Amino acid sequence: MNINTIFLFLLVIAAYLNLYLTFTKKKKKTKLPISSKEWREKVEDENFKSWISNRKRLKEKRKENIDKPQDYS
Repeated sequence: MNINTIFLFLLVIAAYLNLYLTFTKKKKKTKLPISSKEWREKVEDENFKSWISNRKRLKEKRKENIDKPQDYS
């Protein structure tokens, strides 16, 4: 057997070992309790609710300012 053949054989073994370890590592990875899509929807929903409440508050504030007589002295 030629030395190049032995090195090639060791290289193939190392490549398969690397693949095996990569797949086992992916299996052991912990699952998140919430998916990224659900998280994004939750954040967007919170932002929308906040925007709506701020909008209502600003409308009420504007209405109060319009109803108040302003003194330009």
